[in-house]
Amino acid sequence: MEFTEIVAVVALILSLLLLIKVFSLQSQLNDVKSDLEWMNNRPNNIGMMNSSSNKEIVSQPKVNDVDADLEERLRFMVASNQKIKAIKVLREARNLSLKDAKDYVDQLERDI
Repeated sequence: MEFTEIVAVVALILSLLLLIKVFSLQSQLNDVKSDLEWMNNRPNNIGMMNSSSNKEIVSQPKVNDVDADLEERLRFMVASNQKIKAIKVLREARNLSLKDAKDYVDQLERDI
C-alpha cells in the first residue's frame, strides 16, 4: 500500500468514528429536548391528577414510592408516545425490574 492509500484508509476510519459520535450526540440531544419539552409543558398545579387513579397505582407493590414529579414526567412521556423511554426512566429512578416498570407504565397509560 502506498502512503496516500494508508492516509485515505485512516481518514475513512476516523470519519466513521466521528459519524458514530454524531449519532450518539444526536440521541442525547433528543433526550434533552424531550426533557425540556416536559418541563415547559408541566402544569403549575401538580395535584391536577385524578386521586382515585393515584390510589390504584400507589397500591401496587414495589412501585409505591414514585413521587408526584416522577409520575407526572412518566405520564407526559406516555402521552407523547414515549412509553419505552418512560419505562427506562422509571427503572433507573427506582431500580425496578423490567416487568414492574412496564406494569406501572401500562397502568399509567390506561389511566390517561
